[in-house]
Amino acid sequence: MFHTGLRSGTAVQAEETAPDSELYFQRCRWCHTTTFQRLLCPTCGSTDLAPELSGGEGVISVRRGVAAADADLWPVHMAEGFVVRCRVDGPPHAVRPGARVKLFSGVGVSGRRPVVRLCEEVPLDGWM
Repeated sequence: MFHTGLRSGTAVQAEETAPDSELYFQRCRWCHTTTFQRLLCPTCGSTDLAPELSGGEGVISVRRGVAAADADLWPVHMAEGFVVRCRVDGPPHAVRPGARVKLFSGVGVSGRRPVVRLCEEVPLDGWM
């Protein structure tokens, strides 16, 4: 149930003008719990999960026990209530828990993982 794709068929001329990706999640038709890439509802165990399009906004969460292979992935709590592990596009000093992000079209870069971009710039310590 994971899908990323362009909303329009136009060619991308600059990174700043790239159209948003589409990110689909699942909502249980019985208890309305949202989830991402599951076969069963984590709350009630139902298999009746309906795909829905996410608005693409979220907040980076704390990550624990990160393996070397997943060092560039961060858990993102999306506005709809589900969590997805994403690659974050932005300066490394600004990628931190609590930072707001928006889904970004990282065509060809992300592989099968969604790419999000920081919504706000965070200055380096001592820099304004």
